[in-house]
Amino acid sequence: MSIRIKTILFLLLISLIPYVITMFFFGTSLQQEQFKSITKELETQLDMTIDRIDQHIKNIQDDLSFIAKSEIMTDIFTDDLDRRISRLLQNKKQDLHLEGDLYVVNLSGKIIACSDFSQIGEKFNDTPIYHINIYSPFDNSKIAVLYLEYQLSNLQNYFNNTSTRQYFIINTDGKILFRPHEFDEKIAVKKRLKTLPSITLVLEEDKSEAYSIIKKYRFWFFVILVIGGLMIVLFALYFANSLIRPLSRLSKTARDITVTQDYTKQVAVHSSDEIGQMGKSFNKMISSMKDAMDEIKALNKEIEDTQREVVFTMGAIGESRSKETGNHVKRVAEYSRILAHHYGLSAEEAEMLKQASPMHDIGKVAIPDAILNKPGKFTDEEFEKMKEHARLGYEMLKSSNRTLLKAAAIVAYEHHEKWNGKGYPRGLKGEDIHIYGRITALADVFDALGSDRVYKKAWTDEKIFALIKEERGVHFDPQLVDIFFKHLDEFLAVREKLKDIF
Repeated sequence: MSIRIKTILFLLLISLIPYVITMFFFGTSLQQEQFKSITKELETQLDMTIDRIDQHIKNIQDDLSFIAKSEIMTDIFTDDLDRRISRLLQNKKQDLHLEGDLYVVNLSGKIIACSDFSQIGEKFNDTPIYHINIYSPFDNSKIAVLYLEYQLSNLQNYFNNTSTRQYFIINTDGKILFRPHEFDEKIAVKKRLKTLPSITLVLEEDKSEAYSIIKKYRFWFFVILVIGGLMIVLFALYFANSLIRPLSRLSKTARDITVTQDYTKQVAVHSSDEIGQMGKSFNKMISSMKDAMDEIKALNKEIEDTQREVVFTMGAIGESRSKETGNHVKRVAEYSRILAHHYGLSAEEAEMLKQASPMHDIGKVAIPDAILNKPGKFTDEEFEKMKEHARLGYEMLKSSNRTLLKAAAIVAYEHHEKWNGKGYPRGLKGEDIHIYGRITALADVFDALGSDRVYKKAWTDEKIFALIKEERGVHFDPQLVDIFFKHLDEFLAVREKLKDIF
């Protein structure tokens, strides 16, 4: 059977999508009914609470109406009645368990009686939510006003708050009062008080708690959904296994080859259909790639070896023009590798710098012999001409895309720069000088001072070491100078091994 037919059968067996869609619509419908039921229950509880609060406030209003019409109120201006009325108001406040005071205020705005005795005689400036006029029994004229300073905190007595369900108030200006905390997700209902229309009472519940019943439905719905889905998947996999297994084998082998670069691996596919033919073609391709990669590796190694040999030879040619020995470039190369290693460069980078450093004076091939091998001191003009070898060496190498020659270009360009910025050709300073240039500078000077040149005799070690210490932080990178003296035995061993023999 072809892979095309196997794929068609597999897709026909996978009926998960219509199954899931059907179950989803069924579950959504059931869930919506639960949502409506929960919201209805909250609305019913809120209505009951509002009815109790409205009845409470109406009872207070009825009591105050009775007090306002009582004989003691109509005789309010009789001597000593202010204290008696205040005690009456104080007792009423206690009976009603109110927060907030009761006031009797005359027509000029002065408090003549109060449940808080300390406020008698003061100017009344509040705007309580409820008041009732007091009239004279003789001419029925208004003689005072009875005010109720009703604190909204009184309503909290009707709030049966829990950790998952709570009441709070929204007043006229939209400010939220007495909200214990805010749920991350909630379901809420709200309604105005009849007796205090400016007050809106809100009942909210933590959604996770409100929908706890729905969670149970969801859980069992999910269980049924998963079981049904698994049955479909298992049934489909039973028929598709013969297709999936060889493809998996082929994919795994390809991944392993990509990671390990081991082109000896072969994929074992035993089917005779298109997958089997693909496996055989894959194995042939990998075998061909192995042969090609082996040939490429051999060619690359040959190129790299030739490149290193050419670089070293060119460096030696540059030095030979100034009557240097081939061992000079070898020693500078080894010194550079030692400094790079102890400075913290990787082994690969240190080795590359070793291979590149012989090219540091390649630019000297363009300097006239009369200047290059002059035994005496250079004139200013001759020295300026001599300094051009750094730039010339860089120009020779800068266009190459080879990593080794790029490193050699840097070395040629910057090995005469100085840490204090007084070197050439660009006057770079400190760490603006590439580490390759800083390393080669120290390696070249150390070897040059200890070697005979056309213009000087070799210096003694004591004199060389004194100069290097003196030039720490001036000519040379301070860290490299410290490394040099810390591992001096390694440098001296290289110098002894590669010493010039005349």
